[in-house]
Amino acid sequence: MKCLFCESDGPFTTVEHVIPESLGNDVLVLTNDVCDSCQNYFGKEIEKFVLEKTPIAFWRVYLRIRTKTAQNPHVDMRQPKQQKGVLPNVHVLHDNIGFAAHDDGSVSVDMHDDDLVRQILSGEKSQFVQVFTPNVLFQFGRFLCKIGIELLCTESPNRAREPDLNKARRFARFGEPFRHLWPIFHFNNGKMPKVAEETEIECYSYSMVEVSGHYLVFRFGMGTDNWLVCVNDASPNLDIQALFPSESVNCIWYHESEYAGK
Repeated sequence: MKCLFCESDGPFTTVEHVIPESLGNDVLVLTNDVCDSCQNYFGKEIEKFVLEKTPIAFWRVYLRIRTKTAQNPHVDMRQPKQQKGVLPNVHVLHDNIGFAAHDDGSVSVDMHDDDLVRQILSGEKSQFVQVFTPNVLFQFGRFLCKIGIELLCTESPNRAREPDLNKARRFARFGEPFRHLWPIFHFNNGKMPKVAEETEIECYSYSMVEVSGHYLVFRFGMGTDNWLVCVNDASPNLDIQALFPSESVNCIWYHESEYAGK
């Protein structure tokens, strides 16, 4: 069978972790479905970014998901100092901070801005702001589409290769069309769990649900965050919000007119 994403004949010499191994997954895997080249690309270009620069990065530290070498996790969530690339990746409201987990179960915050430190100490600021710029949304959307399609493939390799998923597969692997942003839906449930070694915490959860007999919606939960993408429709369809009627489901998306040419 050809590669799920690039349709090459391989080689297929390594195991693909549907959810990154860095998040603790060692059982949900694919063999002979994702070629070595695509696996290498996803690891270096998509997963590395998401695991270091998005809310997933925060949860990795907060939940103390150790690295492959059994080290405490730490992340640097600072933005670039100036705009780089086609998609905007700098926002003035974004707080340039990092997080680090420690052996005693605590999490520290690294603040790289003297003015931010002053605002915290004076009580002027009581929470940090992490902005989903178009570039972050672009990368995070590719990450979720990749996992959603691979999750389908674990149950039905043929269904995961059907034409209605072509756009999501191309978007995940090649970012095509490059300026397109895949809508992400989000809701927050429950209270932030306590960080303690003796406390058992679910690191992540996932599900695939069909909506209105057509929309295939992938949900990925981590901590109190739940992220949703429709893997067979790239429009910001608000019918998806009806999946969780008791939750406040928000759509994160930019129309191309909001960022094109910036």
